[in-house]
Amino acid sequence: MNEHALQPALDALMRQFEGACAKAAERAQADTLHRLNQLLRRFRQYQNEAEWLQVLLDGALLFAKQVAIFSLEDYVVRLRMQGNLELPANFSFRLPQARAFASACDLKDPVTALRTPSEVTARLSDSRMGETAHLFPIMNASRVAAVLFAATGLNENRTPDMNGLELVCGVAGSMLERQANQTLHAQIVSTPPVAVRAAPAVSKSSPWSDMAYEQRQLHGRAQRFARVTVAEMQLARPEACKAGREQNDLYLFLKREIDKARENYRKQFMTVPSMVDYLHLELVQTAAEGDEQKLGADYPGQLL
Repeated sequence: MNEHALQPALDALMRQFEGACAKAAERAQADTLHRLNQLLRRFRQYQNEAEWLQVLLDGALLFAKQVAIFSLEDYVVRLRMQGNLELPANFSFRLPQARAFASACDLKDPVTALRTPSEVTARLSDSRMGETAHLFPIMNASRVAAVLFAATGLNENRTPDMNGLELVCGVAGSMLERQANQTLHAQIVSTPPVAVRAAPAVSKSSPWSDMAYEQRQLHGRAQRFARVTVAEMQLARPEACKAGREQNDLYLFLKREIDKARENYRKQFMTVPSMVDYLHLELVQTAAEGDEQKLGADYPGQLL
């Protein structure tokens, strides 16, 4: 049988395959929507803090393998519930001990960070190179009431679904806010936390509270750019980062990446007098593990 004679059969097989894929996608979408609808109903009906936490955990586990929920009160981050992690029930830490948590609470936006002790504490860290964690602040009106920690489990290839997790956290926060004045619904942590800066201030910056709204937004975007950019460097070139730290010359090994990041940062953010070189601070704190000397003698220094 020649090639032309086989073509109709191949075309029919391809149509059957495409049809099966489309039906499978429809079933998966319908199943996800069904679960989300159930989740919303449970959030609407929760009667106490424990129920709210359980619904949040169940929803988060739809989109991530490892999950932990932390409450936030003043500077203390306290474990409230977990899934597929082996954390002690009384696990807690001070917010400044974990830079990723501090950044998520300060910016009130999701943060992705390497699972290193300085970013997420030793308990939540992972020794496997390049492993990341995702943190989602859960808002009750203007305050951060809780933080969701999500990560990939051991031997698990599927990465957490950021969109799904953000949706679940958004609904959880909305239910807290909607029911904040109803006596039947206990609220998780009633004392507003004190904001903690993810990066130390330098002399040329003024307090964010004294800035116009547009400038505060610009500072927030600059911090996020710095964190994401440095994390991407470490994920893309882990061996170069390790060698650079060992030889006290990260700039030698990452010159192309650092120069490109500095140029982009200068164009996008160094446009107002109050701006801080958050990229430099992130390189020092994360890539150089807090030791500026590890950046090397040829590193250009802070942007001015």
